[in-house]
Amino acid sequence: MELYIGYFAGFLGTVCWVPQAWKAWSTRDTSGLSLAANILFLLTVTLWLLYGLLVTDWPLIVANGCALLIVLSIVAAKLKYN
Repeated sequence: MELYIGYFAGFLGTVCWVPQAWKAWSTRDTSGLSLAANILFLLTVTLWLLYGLLVTDWPLIVANGCALLIVLSIVAAKLKYN
């Protein structure tokens, strides 16, 4: 049961960033995004991914690996369009 809760939490925590990434790339408007906040969140998910790899926790690895890619795309859009 704990594994399912971990995957569901990881899914929700990752999916919530998809609309932001979609909007940033489709409108090319990143004026409402904080670069500092997104870089800090990128560092956070990177560290959680590293921790997940160290303890071999698959919900952490999958969720934070996906989140890393999505937040990285948001940071890239902010750097490109700002």
